Amino acid sequence: MLMETRTYTTEMGITNHEATTILLTGSTGFIGKETVKQLINENSNLILLVRSKVRAKATLQAYGITDYSRITFVQGDLSVSGLGLNTEDYKLALGANVIIHAGGTMDVTLERTVAERIFMNGAKEIAALAEEIHRAHGLRHLIHVVGFMSPYGKSATESEGSTGETSLTPSGNWHSASSNMLHTESAYEHMKFEADAYIRQHAERCAYPLSVVNPSTVVGAYPTGETEQTGGIGMLVQAMSKGRMPIIPGGASHWLPLISNDVVAQTIVYLSREVESNGGTYPVLLPKEDSPNMKELIQLMATTLDVPSPRWSAPLPMIHAAMKAGGERISGIPPESISFITKQRFDVEQTEQLFLRMGQKIPNVVPLLPHVIADLDYRLTNPIFAAAALPEGWVRTRKGNLAVLVHEGHGEPWVIIHGLMSSADEMLPLGQALQRLTGNPIWLVDLAGFGRSPALNAVQDEAGFKGQVKAIAEVLNEISGSFRLVGHSIGANLAGAVLREYNRKDVQLAVLQPVWTASDDAVQRLASKLPRRMLQKQLSRMSPRRLVRQFKRADSTTIDETALLAYAERVSTSLRSPRIAGASADLLRWIQRPDRAVVPTYDEAIRTLFVWGRADTGYGRPQELPTTLKCAELPYGHQFPIFHPQETARILADWQTEQELKTHA
Repeated sequence: MLMETRTYTTEMGITNHEATTILLTGSTGFIGKETVKQLINENSNLILLVRSKVRAKATLQAYGITDYSRITFVQGDLSVSGLGLNTEDYKLALGANVIIHAGGTMDVTLERTVAERIFMNGAKEIAALAEEIHRAHGLRHLIHVVGFMSPYGKSATESEGSTGETSLTPSGNWHSASSNMLHTESAYEHMKFEADAYIRQHAERCAYPLSVVNPSTVVGAYPTGETEQTGGIGMLVQAMSKGRMPIIPGGASHWLPLISNDVVAQTIVYLSREVESNGGTYPVLLPKEDSPNMKELIQLMATTLDVPSPRWSAPLPMIHAAMKAGGERISGIPPESISFITKQRFDVEQTEQLFLRMGQKIPNVVPLLPHVIADLDYRLTNPIFAAAALPEGWVRTRKGNLAVLVHEGHGEPWVIIHGLMSSADEMLPLGQALQRLTGNPIWLVDLAGFGRSPALNAVQDEAGFKGQVKAIAEVLNEISGSFRLVGHSIGANLAGAVLREYNRKDVQLAVLQPVWTASDDAVQRLASKLPRRMLQKQLSRMSPRRLVRQFKRADSTTIDETALLAYAERVSTSLRSPRIAGASADLLRWIQRPDRAVVPTYDEAIRTLFVWGRADTGYGRPQELPTTLKCAELPYGHQFPIFHPQETARILADWQTEQELKTHA
């Protein structure tokens, strides 16, 4: 049962609510989930309007929300009369004193009738509920979340230096307002903006406080930039990754305003806590001068994705017309997707004042963008694999400039670096096994350009390897004490190079099947001599069957056929990303260099474990190893950490125990 509401005011002008009751729509959406996550830390009771209680709870749990002590689910539908609520749930909704309306499908290609049913009907039903609450006990605040291109409640100038104002209010004519939308014909946008106008008019007539939050195109939260909503900037990322972006939309005079969902949620949560709101319109975006223009954004995408950047630009109306005429089939982007690209400036003065009250400035999203682009690229390239939920206890974060999977624990961390054509996700079984055996923290690192990490800027072989070493060192600098570093395949070479170059003597090193010799595979040797772009293209075309044949040539044992094919399919799919194929090409070319990293020195070997799979027929085992090097062997091939994680983890755990016994002896 929801608690009775009582409030008292602090010196900061924020109301502390012993039991503020908030009704939230859109709680399972990209913004909504983050809002719920932040609201559960507040002293508030939440009523979440959802279409399915079971699916909603599963979605929120996957987002890391586990405390439901102050959450009540009510099952309904924005497109249905009375919000589709039964009598009991409607009474619960009437007990709210704050409404956050963030519901609605994110799909720029929605049919007009569907968009009208979701957005306009939803607006009318929420407004009717707000009116009833306000009459009964006073609605403290209605917060409506609607796109930044809405022409209502704010002014925008069409271009830089323009003095013509287009102040549009709820009393303005919708058709005249929509005529300013230039090139877009999106029913999704139109219906959202009509809903905005309707709620504004209704709030003015019924005299309840209304704040409208206008987020720009929303990307993932700091620090990872995870952006599961792939329909916005993701469309541009996908087009560039597939080589279907030959021109820059709009050019340097245009921009795509961007903001992260945690900043939008923070804005919503703060507004829900204010004592007495006078309402307002809050475009949540950076000023134009602090944001990249389209030319700069496309260049950043090209660098992150490791693709050539287009040199020429074209006017948006021309691009939109070309798409409508059939260009959509070539680019893979619907015409409606470019409606978020604009040359307008937006008045963010009221938003800046709000953030000053919050004690901060509007956060700059630009440093986050390479991680957003890499995450979107991974999701769009590997939709099934990327959608899989992480095992319990694992979280995806960022260390240095790389994506990292982390499992908390006690004692010294294990940091594991994957090999060629792999990723942190592929090392999860090894990480899980090692965590169960030792209880230590585990970090699984995505090398630059692999998994969800942005690509390096440099494309030369030497710069590629050295760039990876530098990126790993930045990750390791976030560990204050000693740790154990594990590398597989070329990841072992990188790990050794990090410790040698940065003179880390407080670290134990385990190398699993290091490539201390050139490859014995004739096909690999030949491929590594190709020009970089050609090799990148060849790798992107590697089929699962071809990869299976390559893996079998390098392993004299019999690998489970199902597991091998599943791995090959994941690798083949990942290599379709030019970012991953390019990073793989750089390391593959480095492996064949005559001056690649050599085995550890005598002193380094004292703290190094060497694990070799003797069935590896792709690389040779070095003949002369330091006598101080602890060695272990397994009867498997090059990929044993992936196909035999339990046995690999056991060797590592036993090594840790042995080291600890020596320390305490």
